[in-house]
Amino acid sequence: MTASRIPVVIDTDGGVDDAVAIWYLVTHPDVEVLAITVVHGNVPLHVAGGSVCKVLHAAGRGDIPVALGAESPMGPTPELRLATFIHGEDGLGDAGLPPAPFGPVDRSAGSLLHALVDERPGAVELVTLGPLTNIGRQVREHAGWSEAIAGITVMGGAARGPGNARPFAEANIAHDPVAAAHVIGAPWGRPGTLVGLDVTNRATFTAAERSLIDERRNAAAAFLAGPIRHYARSGGTFSPPGEIPCHDLTAAMVTVQPDLVDAPVLPVEIDTSGGPAWGATIVDLRQPLFARAGAHATQQAGEGFPWRVALDIDLPRFRAEVGRLFGASELRRAPSAR
Repeated sequence: MTASRIPVVIDTDGGVDDAVAIWYLVTHPDVEVLAITVVHGNVPLHVAGGSVCKVLHAAGRGDIPVALGAESPMGPTPELRLATFIHGEDGLGDAGLPPAPFGPVDRSAGSLLHALVDERPGAVELVTLGPLTNIGRQVREHAGWSEAIAGITVMGGAARGPGNARPFAEANIAHDPVAAAHVIGAPWGRPGTLVGLDVTNRATFTAAERSLIDERRNAAAAFLAGPIRHYARSGGTFSPPGEIPCHDLTAAMVTVQPDLVDAPVLPVEIDTSGGPAWGATIVDLRQPLFARAGAHATQQAGEGFPWRVALDIDLPRFRAEVGRLFGASELRRAPSAR
């Protein structure tokens, strides 16, 4: 390990795009994944834990501890169904992948999160790929914990709409709006980064990326091709025809390369009202316009919390990283001469 590697904890709900993001981070030369914590969301908690272990085993990273967290949300939620129709009953596209020879550790996600941050105050980067229940509980129950985190990147939300779980709500936020409100309102050491549908629905796998994955040039493609094929059947509803987003991979990339996205700091709040916008991510997009127009044009500012909100993404750079992950630079082995 070198001093320049980024210490990261991943919080995930164990779906197909989660698996791609996990593989990206645990094999990235600039990242030291300290642990993976698991939360309810795409599939039941124990299923998610098993799918994460499968990914780690296939990636040769069985050394990374996996800890189970919350099975249910912190507070009231809209009625949503599990996303097994997108991710499969096993969270990995029902591709017949064998179980890992190990499982989650005998320790709760909350205990592990607390200990890791205590060991490395001000150093740990947190990336969340599912509902925010595990993290919401931490910030509610442990004063000062959030301020000891180096940074947090959340895959969630939609600043300019629409949502994917509800008309105005993205799935990770909608699965536990109360937890999301706790996380958004926590006193982080520096503004967190919200990587939502505004960029993830554009950061897609096109026919070129899917063809590369199907060539199975490396271990990542060989393991993930089946799950991605299943995910493609229903996962691209809000993207251009023939393309599929990989939401969680986008957030993972931003954790390593924050400048991959254009993300101004803007006031953010979560709607927990139970009304038509329940679970919506409310971003005050007026602020840059007010700043440009001058003080005389300013209306009352929103009362949200400061977050970097990803509004645009460097797509060529994103797709270059996808190519690297799936072996674009690796030549296929030529047939043996006879």
